[in-house]
Parts: sequence; structure tokens; C-alpha cells
Amino acid sequence: MTRKKVLKLRRECFGGTIFDITSGRRAYVDRTEFERIKCHRGLDAHLMAELGMNGSIDVTTPAWIPDFNFSAPDTVFFEVTRACNLRCSHCLNASGVRSMDELTQKQRLSMIDDLAETGVQEIRFTGGEPMILDGLGELLARATALNLRTSMGTNAVLATEKNVHRFARFLHMAIVSIDGMEDRHDSIRGRGAFRRTMAGMENFLSYSIKVRVNTVIMRSGIHDTVALAEHLYNRGIPLFVRRLVPSGRATDMLSEVLNKEEYEQVCVQLKPYLADPRGLTQGHYLNERALETRIRLPFRRSSCSAGHRGMVTLPNGNMQTCGFLGSLGEPSVGKVPDESLATIWKRLLVSNHIASLEDNLAIHNQYSTGPSTNCLAIALSSRICTPP
Repeated sequence: MTRKKVLKLRRECFGGTIFDITSGRRAYVDRTEFERIKCHRGLDAHLMAELGMNGSIDVTTPAWIPDFNFSAPDTVFFEVTRACNLRCSHCLNASGVRSMDELTQKQRLSMIDDLAETGVQEIRFTGGEPMILDGLGELLARATALNLRTSMGTNAVLATEKNVHRFARFLHMAIVSIDGMEDRHDSIRGRGAFRRTMAGMENFLSYSIKVRVNTVIMRSGIHDTVALAEHLYNRGIPLFVRRLVPSGRATDMLSEVLNKEEYEQVCVQLKPYLADPRGLTQGHYLNERALETRIRLPFRRSSCSAGHRGMVTLPNGNMQTCGFLGSLGEPSVGKVPDESLATIWKRLLVSNHIASLEDNLAIHNQYSTGPSTNCLAIALSSRICTPP
């Protein structure tokens, strides 16, 4: 399926963030490069070759540009509903039933307009299960019309050929949740879920929608994680192995969290796939590498995106810095569309909200049996959850 090639260019204190909405690739340019790209409405041959990007330029200049962070979140994770067709045992926000105070469709559309104006470059539609929402196609279409990259976190059970056909031209990527091979997956998500999810994934692929599989690794399912990695690797489908965060319905699953030695063993078992230069298999604590940016940034680019490069909108419009943090009791930092994201972003950045959450990291890493982490949710969960 042919898609319009658009590069989003957002002004920053150091120059700009440039983002390819088709590939999902992001790079940083200095002030001189920003002005040149903006002036010519495109990349010159040198930058095209270096960045591997090409397309029409869509420029955003936020009203407030801080000198200690990015001028807007790169990605907003939009939990469009808490309704879900499954009841997964480790669901991060205990989804299942639609909340009574969810935004109206008009409010959702208004929020998408605001995100684009603020400088957001991608919206990840999540839930609950976003495909339950009748108006999902309209939301995807609005985001696409505003030159935003659209992605969706889904269990793919509802991704029938008919449903995928309805919005295929508005969706860039599907992030499909699979928790192991059939028996393991179904024990977590319900009988028959694996086969329906695999069929849904094939429907996405048949419409040229990129797919990545997310799997949550647990102590009782290490073997299945390795088996799933092999299965997807042989299909050429990317896999991201996520750590288990004890939030939502997983609050009482601390015994399933891997320790440092177990992650090291998983690394050994996954070595053939982790070493592949295509990067098909990745994961927390498995093959993470320090990010090297093409230009020097005047502030630290944290590997934890919460309140730094990402935000989450709950179904009622409340904004959190991270979906896991919200489920762990993080206070809302604002509410859309009652106020603009730009207002919320500025208020968040000038507050000590993130700094207070970062205070948990040193204590967690000092006493944890797991790998050293920069994840604010992991650190907060270790402070508020009592081991069994």
C-alpha cells in the first residue's frame, strides 16, 4: 500500500527533531540544519543519504521551547477505552469494562488536533482493546490527515480481515501482544486467543501494516519466551521482550519478576537472535545499548521516556507520564481537552514531578535482585509493593 512520505520537523533548543512517519525513524539536527530544511522544505542530498530519510516536510514550532528537554513529547499513548475482550492475568491497568467517564468522540478528535499542534509526532492507540471502540477508524483518519504516525497496541483477536480493511490505509504499525506459544498464551489470555491473535497478525501483514510483537517475560514462562522468539525470528517478525511491571492485575505477581541471573541466562538462550544485525529481537535488559545521537544534545536523553519523550492519555482525558506509573498511583499531571497538551507539558517540565519519581531509582537499584534499571515504574512498584 503506497503511503504519503512525510517528515515531521519540530523545533528544539538545539535545532530540531526530525521524524519519518512511515519508517518511525527519528534523528536530531542542529540549528543550521533545521533552518536549511525549513527554508527548502526538504533535505539536501547529504542529509538524505546520512539519515536515510526523504519526503515532504511538515514543520512545527512549539510556543515554548525549553533548554533542558524536548519541546513536546514524541509519542502520546492514547488509551481510548478500558473496555477489552480479554481478561489477561498480567494486564497493566486491569482493563475489561468501559469506564463511565470516557471522553466523547468529539473530545477525542479535539485532543488529536491539539497533539498535532503541540508537536507530537506519533499517537499509539491503546486500551483496553482499541479495536472495541466504534470510532477508532475516524480517530486514525484524523491523525493521518494531520501527518501523525499512527500505531496501535492490540491483542489482535478482533483484527479480522473485514476490520483491518476498514482502517488499513490509516495505520502504520500494529504492536501485537503475544505471551508465548499456544498453551502458555491461552493460559494467560483465554482459550483460543492464540490462534485468533495469530490470524489477526496475518491480516495486518496482508495489508502491508508493519507488525511488532510484544511479549512479557515471566519466570514461569522463560522457555516459552525463547520458543516464541525462535518462531517469530524464522518468520522475520520483530519481537520486543518486555519486563513484567507489577501493576494492574500483575500487582501480586512479584514472584514472576526475573532476577539479574535469570536475565543473563535468557540472554544466552536468545544469543543467536539478539546478535542478528537486523535487530529483529530486542528487549529490556537483553541487548540494550547506549543511544548515540548524531549531534550533541544539551541535556540527558533518558532511556525512560516517561515525561521526557512520552505521555499517556487515559480514557477520561487525564494525562500521566507513563501507563504503568498511572496504574501505580501516579497523580494526573493534567486533563485534555480541558487544557492543551502544551500547557500540561510546560507545567510538568518546570515542576519536580519527574525528579521526585527519579528519587526511587537509587534505592531500588541498591536493593533489587534484578538488573540495574532506569524505569521509573519499576522503581515505584518496588517501593509500594510488598513481596509475598
